[in-house]
Amino acid sequence: MILHIVRNPVTHDSRILKETRTLQDSGIFGSVEIAGFLEHGHTPYEELEDGRAIWRASIATRPLPKDLGSQAVKFMEWYARVVQRYRRMRIKVIHCHDLAPLPIALGLKRLTGARVVYDAHELETERAGSQGPRRLLACSFEQNMIKSVDAMITVSPSIRDRYAARYPDVPVSLVRNVPEKPSPALKPKPLRTQLQVPDNALLFIYMGALQKGRGVERILRAFQDDRVIHHVVFMGNGLLKNIVDKLAWVCPRIHYLPPVPPEEVLRYAAGADVGLCLIDDICLSYRYCLPNKLFETLLAGIPVLASDLPDQADIVRKYGCGWVVSNRMESLAEFLIHLDVDRARRLREELPERVRELSWENERQELLRLYQSML
Repeated sequence: MILHIVRNPVTHDSRILKETRTLQDSGIFGSVEIAGFLEHGHTPYEELEDGRAIWRASIATRPLPKDLGSQAVKFMEWYARVVQRYRRMRIKVIHCHDLAPLPIALGLKRLTGARVVYDAHELETERAGSQGPRRLLACSFEQNMIKSVDAMITVSPSIRDRYAARYPDVPVSLVRNVPEKPSPALKPKPLRTQLQVPDNALLFIYMGALQKGRGVERILRAFQDDRVIHHVVFMGNGLLKNIVDKLAWVCPRIHYLPPVPPEEVLRYAAGADVGLCLIDDICLSYRYCLPNKLFETLLAGIPVLASDLPDQADIVRKYGCGWVVSNRMESLAEFLIHLDVDRARRLREELPERVRELSWENERQELLRLYQSML
């Protein structure tokens, strides 16, 4: 058995769903189980059609505030519940997603003899909002626990290189967040018609968390500029959702749609003209990120407008698949005002050929190589 541990309800976590499906299909393990969190609208136990199982831990202390003391209490309950369930099971590998569950994974390693894979979805000790005691604690945890990890995976070349330099004794693999290729029969959602976008304007789409650091405020400000004729639709939830909702009522070029299941994302993206992947350079983790939505945009068949950050800009320039814009607040509106609509539409027609090598099929081979060499 392989156990994946994650701090969410799993349902909309495309990376975890792809990785576990790959391992299930490979036949390397007799069974694949994911340990997540129980949240409203989910069941404590769920079995997927291909045999993967999801167990969601019910944490009674989760309503406590987010100060360090309360977080420690919540973590101890989470630790106890996960260890209690799995301590006597025959587990070959524990795949730990992000830094938070790593103490749980290593605790189970001592009890079961399993090997541990640390899957860092970002530069874990340099995250947005991680500063002062929280950052020092994260750095100390990672530094002390990494020596007990058997292998490591991360999501971008820059983050891989930083981890490899920091922990030279731990092998680090790169498995990017590239989606599976859509079916040739993919039918785009008719978003332009639904949102009444005029023929002379492009429809941009933002997919993902509506929170600080993701360029949401810059996008809202730019599309409110009366010189910009283009439209934008936001799909997601988060702390900034109410602001997006409010401006969608006021500005006819701004729209909001609720998030959709992972299997529907590419269909919705294909209904727009350009994807947005604008990350603010507010921490090293953001600077070196390579977000899932960048690849979702490209595999949906539409070009991307990305931030001028190292790994994102490398993808855009390597494949000639969109545009790079600086993080200055004014730069986005300037770009939109002068964007050549005909050129953007021609780029979309050329895109499938340009990005043909991008697919989860390539990324999954690296994941399987890691497991085969480790086992």
